[in-house]
Amino acid sequence: MESLSERTSTGYQQIHDGIIHLVDSARTETVRSVNALMTATYWEIGRRIVEFEQGGEARAAYGAQLIKRLSKDLSLRYKRGFSAKNLRQMRLFYLFFQHVEFARQCLAN
Repeated sequence: MESLSERTSTGYQQIHDGIIHLVDSARTETVRSVNALMTATYWEIGRRIVEFEQGGEARAAYGAQLIKRLSKDLSLRYKRGFSAKNLRQMRLFYLFFQHVEFARQCLAN
């Protein structure tokens, strides 16, 4: 027959291990969700840049300066992540995957 201390030790180990599994699973799922949402957000930023650039002749002339100005203004607000290089990559990301609906679905949720 197992003693009270053995039963308590076994029970403790089970609850301890269960909580570790729960927290680890939640953290993993959180990272996946954040990654999916950020990917969709970058796709949408790229879409908006492309659509603005293609919005007519008046805007086409301005489009050359668009990424530079967006980079400056967004970097002032968010500090990092919106360099001209990153914005160009977001634009290219959209152009490469423009027919994929994943971003609209992720952003709708």
